Amino acid sequence: MDDPFKFRDIFAPHEGRRRNDLMRFGKRLIHYTSATNALSIFRKNTVWMRNVRCMNDYMEVEHGFQLLQRSFEPPVDSETEKGLLAVKATLDKFLPDLFDEVVRRFNGWLPALRGQTFVTCLSEHDQSENNFGRLSMWRSYTSNQVGVGLVINPLPLYSLTESFGAFSSPVFYFGDDELRDMLIEVSQNIEANRDYLAGKEQEEVIGYLFLLLRSVAMCTKHPGFHEEKEWRIMHTRGLDDQGALTLDVEPVNGVPQPVFKIPLKDHAQSGMAGISIPDMLERVIIGPTQYPLAVYDALVIELDAIGVKDAATKVVYSDIPLRT
Repeated sequence: MDDPFKFRDIFAPHEGRRRNDLMRFGKRLIHYTSATNALSIFRKNTVWMRNVRCMNDYMEVEHGFQLLQRSFEPPVDSETEKGLLAVKATLDKFLPDLFDEVVRRFNGWLPALRGQTFVTCLSEHDQSENNFGRLSMWRSYTSNQVGVGLVINPLPLYSLTESFGAFSSPVFYFGDDELRDMLIEVSQNIEANRDYLAGKEQEEVIGYLFLLLRSVAMCTKHPGFHEEKEWRIMHTRGLDDQGALTLDVEPVNGVPQPVFKIPLKDHAQSGMAGISIPDMLERVIIGPTQYPLAVYDALVIELDAIGVKDAATKVVYSDIPLRT
């Protein structure tokens, strides 16, 4: 596609700001998971993407869909609808019917987006959390097991492409008003770049507007979850190329389910580099546990075995007191 950063600045300025903030402030991303799952990641060099229907709370995903759908379907008048109508009105000035075509395609893919989307979740990680992680995340995402946080360099995620099979997006904690304001900003960007967009292939413009609606649907959560500062890596079966991903069936907590697996190795065909564990992993934080030293020893042994340099200094255990 032509000049993807230009298109992103027009159709997803909110996303661009989050990505730029990661770079500007030297933030990292962290994957909170169980120690058992971390061992599986290290030994198999893969990360699983699970179906959104199997997430801890499926309604976390439904929030974005509901904001959009009640705006598409009259007679409900919502603040989000005002934002969507602003985008439509601006596009109709020079690309008539394009907005309606995007909505038609989005509605056509809605069953797949809702039922065949697979995700893995990360969180923004501040330097201030480097020694202990985030207590709310230990409580929410380690399933009453020993938890670990895998701190990674976010740069490789910027290179995720359609040919790799997955794309990344920050999660936005929007209600109706916030989503309206973001869409109005998009409409203003479209107006400011009217000549640029008019000179592009319509399918290219359709693709980026579709991606905006898709990201809103899949990556908008209730504002009450804002402290999670989540990012998602996503793949929708049937819509996205499978690329480097592999589809498998795995039991999770006794429930057999399809999972897509992300290989943690460079993928020349899609230009992906720097995603091997030794290249990407910067730190491992062990969550509150009765057995920090045993878990520390185990993780250092595993990381040494896969070629992670200075593993003994990269693994730390959180000093948050364990409640018993």
